[in-house]
Amino acid sequence: MANNEFLFFAHFKQNSIVVKQGQKVKKGELIGLCGNSGNSSEEHLHFHIQNVEDINKATGAKCYFDKIIVNGKIKNDYSPVKGDKIENK
Repeated sequence: MANNEFLFFAHFKQNSIVVKQGQKVKKGELIGLCGNSGNSSEEHLHFHIQNVEDINKATGAKCYFDKIIVNGKIKNDYSPVKGDKIENK
């Protein structure tokens, strides 16, 4: 990848992913449905940015969103932290 940034997503609803590994996607494009695979009680999406493709060797990077709804309030240029409830309206 040009910026040494690899995106990692987990906990999709089974068989809901509609893109292929390595495919370029555009803002707003559906990649899959939120699920609760793994050890979880509620649907959620795990997402992070890492510097190499191999998750076992990767170092994470902070992710900032231009505009995001966090705990019911709009935030600008924000990086979510553990416990934040993120919404998309």
